Amino acid sequence: MLRRGIKRSADQSDGSDKARTSRTVPSAVRKSHLKGQPLGAKRERDQEEKELRRKVFGGEEELKEVLTSSTSTKEQKKQKKKSTAALNAEFRKPAWEDPDDNPGMFEKLAGTPKWAKLPTSKDEDVSDDDSDVDELTRRTGTNLVTSSSLPSGLLQIKRCPDANSDSPSTGKLTCVKFHPTAQVLMTGSTDQTIRLFQIDGKNNPKIQNVFLNNFPVMSADFLKNGEEVVMGSKHQSFYYYDMIGGNVVFVPKIKGLGENNMASLRVTPDGKFIVFLGSFGNIHLVSAKTKEWIHTLHMSGTVADITFTPDGSTMFATGDDGKVFVFDLNTRQCVHHFFDDGCVHGTTIALSHDSQYLVCGSNTGVVNTYDKDTCMTSQSPRPLKAIMNLTTSCTTAVFNPCTEILALASNVTEKAVKLVHFPSFSVFSNFPELNDTKMRIPCSMDFSRNSGFLAMGNHKGRALLYRLNHYGSY
Repeated sequence: MLRRGIKRSADQSDGSDKARTSRTVPSAVRKSHLKGQPLGAKRERDQEEKELRRKVFGGEEELKEVLTSSTSTKEQKKQKKKSTAALNAEFRKPAWEDPDDNPGMFEKLAGTPKWAKLPTSKDEDVSDDDSDVDELTRRTGTNLVTSSSLPSGLLQIKRCPDANSDSPSTGKLTCVKFHPTAQVLMTGSTDQTIRLFQIDGKNNPKIQNVFLNNFPVMSADFLKNGEEVVMGSKHQSFYYYDMIGGNVVFVPKIKGLGENNMASLRVTPDGKFIVFLGSFGNIHLVSAKTKEWIHTLHMSGTVADITFTPDGSTMFATGDDGKVFVFDLNTRQCVHHFFDDGCVHGTTIALSHDSQYLVCGSNTGVVNTYDKDTCMTSQSPRPLKAIMNLTTSCTTAVFNPCTEILALASNVTEKAVKLVHFPSFSVFSNFPELNDTKMRIPCSMDFSRNSGFLAMGNHKGRALLYRLNHYGSY
């Protein structure tokens, strides 16, 4: 009815009436009526929304305060972070500044420190575990080695990485030899190569390889206080290597010598002679300086091994008839001989560095220990001790420099190695270890100059290295 009335009055009135009608009725009323919704419901809903906004935000004024406070809280947090960073910076500043301070000092120390460098003959650090002992040894010299005697029973020994792990051999290690002055180990192998290693007990880096074509190295030793290495093989000639000049020199067959096998050689302690163990009991003396043949000594039977007094004036030789011959190298005469007690076939002989003990090994594994002075005055001396811990032929016998350990080995069977304590003549019970599977067949052994290391070459080309903790230096 209302809609019809409004329409009828609009049709009947003029333009002014239309304008007046438009001003009289509100637009919200017109819209609500067009949608078919009652006007009161619309107002109630608007009132509810307004009331809900007021309860939640607290009205327009309260909403402005909430937004303003949120913004101020963020600014306060930023200011707090800035102040905290500034406070930390203040604490990191030094309490004072020394004008002598060098800001670049740490950059200069960024290089390799001294303790990380390879040890040399003058810097004998061998391991971190022994740093205190090594420092004491460097201050006292070699006197520390003999200041306290080595106890018997158990040996303080530690396995190190192989001496030749940086350049392993493919053939049998026929010889291992420590340099007389430097911290260097030389190995000779049937793979026709001589190798030199810097011994530090950790990395043992390779210094140099010397390859000799068609010359399997059967024996080798140092000459001229370690400036040369002489090498022998199953040939009529031999080589020597000049370590200073870096030259390998070939020495052809010596005229008039008549020897076809120069495989086994020794160098006298005074460095005067290279001594070759020849055939049919012949012992050839060659000048270490000129490499010329000087003289040939003779003994009955065959010569198996020789050893020298520390001054190089006297030589002891053993052979297959159980006799030991004593030669004066100054007069080049045999001055004495005696029978090794119970020996039928002698295989090795060694004299201690203090010239007190002489040991003679045989093919039965028995090693007789004599007093050297008694051997020089009697043809049938009685041994101080018969060491019977080896069951096969004794092929290696080496004393350590301070005459407290005798290393014995046999190249006939695996792990046939014994270390004997002197002067008790008892064997160290903890060497070799039962679970040591890398030792295999020992072919050569040597002690470092202060007994700090023991090197052992086996038939697989490995140079096993052991640290003797009782001795404080290399």
